[in-house]
Amino acid sequence: MKKLLIITYTFLIVILFNGCSAISNPNPDYCILNNDKSYFSCSDTTTSYFDTPIYLKIYYKDSDNFDVKEIFDYFENTLAYYHKYFDKYNEYEDIPNIYTINHSTAPVEIDDILFDTIKFAIDNGNIITHNNSPLFDVALNPVLSIWHNARESDLCDFSIEPGISYCPVPRDLIDGSSFNTNPDDIILDSNNKTIGFLKENMSIDLGGMAKGYVTKIISDYLNSLNITYILNAGNSNVIGGGTNPERENGNFYIALKTPSTDYKKQTDYFLTLSVPQNIAVVTSGNYQQFFKGLDDSLVYHHIINPITYYPGGYSMSVTLLYPDSALADIFSTALYLMPLEEAMDFVNSYDNLEAVWYHYDGTYEYSDGFSQYIYDINF
Repeated sequence: MKKLLIITYTFLIVILFNGCSAISNPNPDYCILNNDKSYFSCSDTTTSYFDTPIYLKIYYKDSDNFDVKEIFDYFENTLAYYHKYFDKYNEYEDIPNIYTINHSTAPVEIDDILFDTIKFAIDNGNIITHNNSPLFDVALNPVLSIWHNARESDLCDFSIEPGISYCPVPRDLIDGSSFNTNPDDIILDSNNKTIGFLKENMSIDLGGMAKGYVTKIISDYLNSLNITYILNAGNSNVIGGGTNPERENGNFYIALKTPSTDYKKQTDYFLTLSVPQNIAVVTSGNYQQFFKGLDDSLVYHHIINPITYYPGGYSMSVTLLYPDSALADIFSTALYLMPLEEAMDFVNSYDNLEAVWYHYDGTYEYSDGFSQYIYDINF
């Protein structure tokens, strides 16, 4: 009898121990247990696509049963596929892409995914205008290529200032020249899924919305599986889904980098935001891709005004909060180029859209409803 009691007592201890144990690690290659052992943080970063590190962190709780590796495989494969679609510098045997379109003299048959993406860019590119001219133009590539070649020119001088390239400003190719950049001259045939151009020397570029668009594709998929996550595409496109277990209020805390074209300046942040799920935080600015003019030492960045054909903007950066990261990416480009008063009026009149502008003098100002998202001012 005594032996039976000992065995029974031992069995109960095992049951109690198992009942109090932490959840099993869903995949040790990606996941680590948090401090209170209530969930796993699983993360992966890739640097192979869209010229920026892209980071995905998902939270795995006891009630979850998805395959972590399958999620990260989807993450990697989706980025790889859309990178091919949007690549205007390289062609691929398996899919027609932007390079294919831009180097063809006849309409090109493309698949539904790329067709829908281009249509999305055209349909939404004229929402924000200045003097009735759109500030986001998918057909601006003939001009963008000139500025890209200027940044990559063999004539650039890297000895003037460490970390900064000084390049000839391509005024001779821009001033007095005309370019066929009207998106109305893009022919989309929805029946045959083809794209062509009405005029010569036309080409397209999706770089102004690429990260926001693929962020939306991935976040929509994660939301459909009820996965809690934070997705960060190069610190300029960030969105969280689900209830953040690391914060009592369930929000995601996102720090906004202080813009600077001084490579020696250490990275700091001017605001930290507390953002609910499914609100994208998207930034456009002059400090990411730029060179300085050889003859004037001015900064020439990559956000080109489709009206002037020169780099534009009235502040160093603009950051938007909006539920749709693809549309937010288009809006951030256009609002960066719009005079501040007009841009502020647009944001304040557009449902669910908020923005903050960081100025050259180190000050910033924001739209009417933006303050609700401010957690901390980092000075």
